[in-house]
Formats: sequence, structure tokens, C-alpha cells
Amino acid sequence: MLKGNRPATGRPVLKYIWGAMPVVGLLVIIALLSIAIQKKTDQLAAIKAGVDELYGVQLAVKDIDRVVKTLREAQDTSDAVDRLKKLLNVTDDQAKAIVHLPLNSMVQFQQDKLGKQIAFLEQQIAEKKISAQALVPDVNVVALELSPMPVRDRMNLPGIVEPWVKFNIAAEVRGKVDEKRIEKGTIVRTGDIIAMIDPKDYEIALQAAKASFDTALASKNRLEKLYKEQLASRSQLDDITAQVEQTRAQMDSAALNLERCVIRSPITGMINNLYIEKGQYVKISDPVAEILQMDKVKVVVGIPESDVSALETVNSFQVTLDALNGRTFTAEKHFLSSASDAKARLYNLELRMENPSGEILPDMFARVEIVKKERPAALVVPLYSIITIKNEQLVYVVVDNIVRSKKVRTGIQEGWQMEITDGLASGDRVIVIGHRSVSEGQKVNVVRTVSKMEDLGN
Repeated sequence: MLKGNRPATGRPVLKYIWGAMPVVGLLVIIALLSIAIQKKTDQLAAIKAGVDELYGVQLAVKDIDRVVKTLREAQDTSDAVDRLKKLLNVTDDQAKAIVHLPLNSMVQFQQDKLGKQIAFLEQQIAEKKISAQALVPDVNVVALELSPMPVRDRMNLPGIVEPWVKFNIAAEVRGKVDEKRIEKGTIVRTGDIIAMIDPKDYEIALQAAKASFDTALASKNRLEKLYKEQLASRSQLDDITAQVEQTRAQMDSAALNLERCVIRSPITGMINNLYIEKGQYVKISDPVAEILQMDKVKVVVGIPESDVSALETVNSFQVTLDALNGRTFTAEKHFLSSASDAKARLYNLELRMENPSGEILPDMFARVEIVKKERPAALVVPLYSIITIKNEQLVYVVVDNIVRSKKVRTGIQEGWQMEITDGLASGDRVIVIGHRSVSEGQKVNVVRTVSKMEDLGN
């Protein structure tokens, strides 16, 4: 009896909980649906963005020649994006997608294949089929297997060839040009006669000076004898001695002027200009000839202020001359000015370059390659394979056909090659084509692995 009349205190609580179960379940379902909807919304937005980028790529493929020309003429990535936006009338994201797509992959796109891919994605968006399995196709990639290679930080600057010595010869005496021994372009050696001035007047002057000297010397000899016999004073002897020295100087001067009638080359070189003709009258200091010493030449280069310190340890340079079919010569540092040019704000660097054959001529345009730094064994990847995310640089590598991202630090850049100083090791396989279409942990198909940077262009 007592058992049947016990108060049922737990039943209202159970009844309440049981009645609330549908509401709780509905809330859970709503929460899960909202998460799924948000996830699908995010996927939908990403797919729409991807379709927009594919449209940009499609426009680039249609006008591939002008796109390639634009990319080659661009100064940097930002400049390339701006040029492509104007050329194709595309958005900023579409232009970036085109810039980051390797040119050889872009050229290999087929129009119908690209169109089908866009149509497929648009159908998925329209039907709201956001299946990750359906929308993420297998990705084919090309990988670069890293091995140490040399990389250099270098710059290429314009320069001008100048003669090692430019010597201007001037007349040292006046008179008529009696003989011209050489012509323009003649190679002369030190002491070779270039021209002769009529010497007659100077021969007469020398004879007169010599006669005066001989007379004074004879008088001095007589007075010395008379002085010893105390028949002449000391002052008379001193006067005649001074007269002898004076006439001696006049005779030497006349002999020197006669010698200067023969104009000789003071150096070995080439007669670049000749300013006299036979029969012409010249005065003292009138120009006679210009001689260039060309067995070695100077290459003068303007160095920016920011690069002056880097040249302290650089002594060898490669010089390319367009006028000689692009031939390259080795030059050595000769002189670096301590003050910059007032207008250009450049420091003149003079390089010494041997020219035994004389084929290098003054005022030839030169291109000087200056290697500021060099790493003989560095790990190098293509510049475009490095992705910047939130101010961090990373590359994608393939490990057992699975994509792994690695943060890296960069060093020297040489053209389109970038040194990796930290984050990668020799033997790593870096994705260099298709890296913009992959993500961490994704399985990919490596269609090709190259071991040299040069093979990426093939």
C-alpha cells in the first residue's frame, strides 16, 4: 500500500525535459545548418572569385602576344598589373592572376578547355552544388629539385671608352712649316718626327750666339792672363766672366730653338688629329697634332652613391662592347673618384682595359657588369614561385605527392632567380608551375621534375 501511494516527484521533471527535446534538437539543427550555409557561402564566394580570375586569363590567352610584350616591358610586378588592367580592361585581381601565371603555362591553355572549365564552375554556382570533391579537380604541377648553384648580386651600367692618354702637341717656336712627315691615323712612336719648321732663322741665330760666346770667351782668357800679371783689375775679370755666361745662355737658347724646329712625338700612339699643312705659318702654342695612346684604354662609368661602398673589394669587371658585335673584355679598376659629379650625382669609376690590337676605339659605348656579391653554392628558386601571405614569404614543396608550405628567407636576387637563405634544403622539390592552385595538405600530380633553372624555359 505504501509503495503504491509514494509521491511521483520525478515525473514532472522528466515530462518537462522530454517536452523540450524537440526544441533543443531544432536549435542544434539550426546551428549546424548555419555553419554549413556559411561554409557554402564562403566556398561560393571563393569560386566566384576564381571564375573572375579565369575570365581574366581567358582574355589574356586571346591576346597572348600583347600580354607577353607587356610583361616583358614592365618594370616590376606592380607595373605589370597596372599595364594589364589598361590593356585588357580587367580588375586588379584578374590582372594579378595573369601576372602570377607562368607564361609557358598560359600559352599552353586551350580555349575550349578553359571555356569548359568556366562553364562548369558557373553551373555549379547556379545549381548551388558546392561539393568540395566536385569543385577541386586534380592539380598538375611542375617541381624544381633544389641543388646548390652560384648566384650573384650584380648590376649593369653604361660606360664610355676613352683613350688612356690624350696628348695635344703645340708649336714651341714660330715659323713656316717646312715639312709634314705624317698623316691622320698614323701610328707613331716616342721620338718620331711629326713635322719640321723652317730652321734657317734659328740656325743664323745660333751662329750669332756662338760667335758672341767665342768672342767673350777669348776676352776672358786674355784678361785672366793679364790679371795674373796684375795688368788687369778684378772687376774687369768679373765683367768678362759674366759676359761669357750670358753669351753661353744665349747660345744654348738658340740651339734649343733650332732643336724645336723638329716637332717629335712625346709618346707612342695614334695621330688622331693634325692641324698643320706644309707652308703654313705657325706661332708659339699653335696646335700641331693630337695623339691618342690606345694600347690600353679607360672605360669611364658613373657609379650611384648607394653602390660606391660595394666597389671597395671589387677589382675585376666584364665590359661588353656593342660596336664589336657584343664581345666581352676583362677590365681592372684603375681609379674611383672621391667626389661626385655636381649634376648627375655619380662617382666616376675608371677601368683599365688592354687594347693591344687597337680595335677598341674612343667613344665606343660600353656595358659594364659589376658583381657586388657572389654565392658560389646557393639554393635558388624562381622569383615567381615565392608567395607572400601576411608579410611572410613561403613556397610550396611536394613530399610524397602532398603539398607542404615552407616559410623562407630570401637573399640575393639575380634576374628572375632568388636565393633562399633559410627554410629549404638541397633535394627539396619546390612547386614552380601550378603553385597558385594548391594549398597545404593537397594531393597533386607532379607531371615533371626539373633539376636546373634553365630547364624551366623549355
